[in-house]
Amino acid sequence: MLTAKETDMARSLFSSTAAPCLKCHATGDPQHDKSAVAPNLLLVRGRLKPDWVERWIIDPQAISPGTSMPSDLFRREHDRWVFAGPTPPSFQGYDKDHTKLLVDYMFQLTPEELRRAGAATGRPQASTQPSHSVKQGASSAEPHRATGTGGSR
Repeated sequence: MLTAKETDMARSLFSSTAAPCLKCHATGDPQHDKSAVAPNLLLVRGRLKPDWVERWIIDPQAISPGTSMPSDLFRREHDRWVFAGPTPPSFQGYDKDHTKLLVDYMFQLTPEELRRAGAATGRPQASTQPSHSVKQGASSAEPHRATGTGGSR
């Protein structure tokens, strides 16, 4: 469970222009989701495993070559993964793994929190229900489903 400070930090990274998660991911807002090309992150908790999501955000190209999700969002620094772009000021002095922070945030994501993140980007508010017409993209979701064979790293 993230602290309030960690939730704020994760939201600031999640909604930053350097890591524009909501640029591509569906949110449940019908207007936004018309152009969304990536799955609704509200469905992460019910469909995916945290270890798979961490591997995915570190190097999606290794899992699904050709995916539009970039593989250079994080870099290894000593014994942890850190965001490769500029980090929000709230990250000053934070010495934990940034990928784990973001994964924990996604697994705690609620419609209300997604609206907060959307508001931080200036995007319209998302609806309160996850969109079940999730765009899956070209790759199959089966290898990383919670009931699948995702495995850990």
